Amino acid sequence: MEAVSYKYKEIKITDFNLKLNLGFLLASIVSGILLWLGAMIKNIFLVEFNLLFFTTFITVLLTNLIIDKIHRKPNNEWIYVESPRKRIIQTRCEHKQSMFSTVLISKLFKKSWAHFLIILPSFLIFYVVMIAGLIGNQKLNDVGLSLINFAPDISWFFWFPLLWLLTWIANGRVWCQTCPFSGQAEWVQRRHPWKFIKNKLGLKLRWPIKYSTILYSAIGFSVLTWVEEFYGIGGPGVPLLTSVVLIYIAVLELAIALLFQDRTFCRTICPLSAPLAINTMISPLGTFTAKDPSVCKKCTTKDCMKGNDKTHGCPWFASPVSVSSSPFCGLASDCYKACPHGNIDWPVKRFPWLDGLFTTRKRYDVAVSVLILLGVVFFQFFNALPLYSIIDSWLNTVTGWMNIAQSLGPGLSKYGWSTTGYPNPLDYAFLNAVPFLIVIPIAKLTGKYRLAFTSISYSLIPLFAATILTRNLPKLLGGALLILNEITNPVGVGMRNSQIYSTFWGHVLQILGSNPTEATAEWWVMLVMEVVNAFGIYLSLRASKTLSEVDEIPRKYYYIPILVLGISFILITYWMSSPASPSLPLYNKYLGNLIYNPLQAQPPF
Repeated sequence: MEAVSYKYKEIKITDFNLKLNLGFLLASIVSGILLWLGAMIKNIFLVEFNLLFFTTFITVLLTNLIIDKIHRKPNNEWIYVESPRKRIIQTRCEHKQSMFSTVLISKLFKKSWAHFLIILPSFLIFYVVMIAGLIGNQKLNDVGLSLINFAPDISWFFWFPLLWLLTWIANGRVWCQTCPFSGQAEWVQRRHPWKFIKNKLGLKLRWPIKYSTILYSAIGFSVLTWVEEFYGIGGPGVPLLTSVVLIYIAVLELAIALLFQDRTFCRTICPLSAPLAINTMISPLGTFTAKDPSVCKKCTTKDCMKGNDKTHGCPWFASPVSVSSSPFCGLASDCYKACPHGNIDWPVKRFPWLDGLFTTRKRYDVAVSVLILLGVVFFQFFNALPLYSIIDSWLNTVTGWMNIAQSLGPGLSKYGWSTTGYPNPLDYAFLNAVPFLIVIPIAKLTGKYRLAFTSISYSLIPLFAATILTRNLPKLLGGALLILNEITNPVGVGMRNSQIYSTFWGHVLQILGSNPTEATAEWWVMLVMEVVNAFGIYLSLRASKTLSEVDEIPRKYYYIPILVLGISFILITYWMSSPASPSLPLYNKYLGNLIYNPLQAQPPF
């Protein structure tokens, strides 16, 4: 009887999975048709919105089909990789065990309105950003930058670099804790910003266990990066394009929240979920976890997950007693409020904060995601070299991509936007694949491919965290001060990009040596970038020592990808900051000046 019941349940799950995939197929077709229609009638809003929706839906669909191909069962066993040995790692800081040891923090997070209060400032700011981006000054300067509109400047000069800096001073999930888009979706879903109402709004469908992976997010981050580079959105470019991206995320998150349970979007589809989850594994602050796992095992109500009559359970489906769930804790604090035993903690890690990598039950999808994201960052470094422009321009001409590319930006030329087809999808995909081309052959040499691939990828997490921060430092240190000009005039009325140095903060940047109108930061930023790169290599090498012991893989197999990729990032950082002056010695048309005085460095945005 049990076998028949299980078989029926399995058929029911398979049927739901099929319906889900058909739904995403239909959504892909509709958004694809609207994208084509937008290109025909030359409407940029229709083009960009549907380009974003189409790539999202097709990413989910193709990922699901690949998972179905490699794993026939309805469970998620394909995700996990077991280590041959067990190892206990000290996870707490010796001088301060927990954030909740501070009375103010522990009391604040018990309040029902606390999470609303945390989200409210970013909610207000990002709606100002969306409005300023839509109605403000759209003009670009000669190098395709907007330096007088609050929307793109605060988004790409300040918020995006700060996101990766938070990884090193706090926790990658701090942004998830303050995210305005997940906040507003949750307020609608729960029918109130802070009061407890038991019956939630929406269909409350459960995302299939089999597809509970962050691969959508990692691939989505790569695709969104390509879109951003193509339109120059993060330049910062045409302000309305920044607003379109934010509106797309807000609409998609609300739609998913009304269809599926709780924070399904945040855990799976959000393009920032994968990089933040991965960075969280090496953050100084831990995520919410159980003080004493034995208490959780004896608990029969599981209020932290299910909620109770006074508060909701965890909207992220992250069990506080499960180590493998920790990267997926979004610090929503519902478990802390709901636990009847006071058994929820918020630990502080000891330096070098690598404890989250040493679990004996690793995730294969996290390993794949690490290499996807590291490939995105490798592209962002490599595309700053003159060599890339030569290759990309040639590919755009021989493949005919340039003609297609020009049809995807209707109406933007009046703002100063133009395209040569950069970045070509072929060279973009190849550069994204570079980490795979290095790690896969090395993992195969070990004789235990799946475990080695996963473990080596985990060792590269600090390098990813360091390099994505490194690549955003020129914007933060070379242009973030401009947003102070725009607080009183967020839409840039009466200003031109050419007047930026006549403003107070533009003049300050000029005195410091930065040149935002030419998209370069001061020379010393290059040195900071190299220090952060070196720190990432150091942490990866240090992580490899313990991972080698836990997973019983010789350390030499970790060293090759860490050093090859790490040294490549250091060299590319040096060459892309080159003054690229033929009048200086050792000039090379592919790399700029091979050797130059660091005082002449020009770190590019």
